[in-house]
Amino acid sequence: MNILVTNDDGIFSSGIFALWEVAKEFGEAYIVAPKSQKSAVGHSITISRPLFITRIKRSNGFKGFAVTGSPADCVKIGIKKILDEKPDLVLSGINLGSNLGNNIIYSGTVAGALEGSMQNISSIAFSIDSFNPKSFETSKYVIRKAIKFLIKQNIPKKTSLNVNIPNCTLDQLKGMKITSQGNEYFEDDFNFCKDPKGNSYYWMKGEMVDNDDSFDSDSFVIKNNYASITPISFRMADDKVFGKLRKTIK
Repeated sequence: MNILVTNDDGIFSSGIFALWEVAKEFGEAYIVAPKSQKSAVGHSITISRPLFITRIKRSNGFKGFAVTGSPADCVKIGIKKILDEKPDLVLSGINLGSNLGNNIIYSGTVAGALEGSMQNISSIAFSIDSFNPKSFETSKYVIRKAIKFLIKQNIPKKTSLNVNIPNCTLDQLKGMKITSQGNEYFEDDFNFCKDPKGNSYYWMKGEMVDNDDSFDSDSFVIKNNYASITPISFRMADDKVFGKLRKTIK
């Protein structure tokens, strides 16, 4: 199996290294990832400036391609210009910080997986519920299970799996749950500031708001030490409202 590995934290992230370590157990793993931090870029692509690619080597045989673009750019150019043949699987992550609820629309990690789905390739996004995890042992266990689950269930290639992993030890992990996309969101605002030269600027601030208490929701499951697996799609049309509104137009 040929596997394309990407992320949004950049090719030097500890998370992508851990994901690569598991990915290569399932086949040939090719890393194509942003050269620098690209968190919260969503599904952006680069159309007004060139993309530069640099070969990168890290320890233990980690070799990859660093791209001066977004995660979606990395998947696109990885498939069309870097890999000799279309990959069988796209894996994105491990993101440092969860991607839950409404916040997935901003996630470059999720976008990397969704771009794979748009290219008709089975894809999974992985995130851990910590910005500074002490270990990736639990994450690696969940990744192995998720890849095997994807293969066994024959999930449609146009559907990605958004997997979030609690920041707990392996013995504390209670299992894995199929979840719905919850309603967690970031309540943002902006601080008004001035630099030493008197120039005005704004700096985003805010806090996460999570009122979900259903065991079907992604964030509630994570808080209870289960890994969440949420099937998601790049299709954004609201089919229920479409059916309702269609009847109003004559």
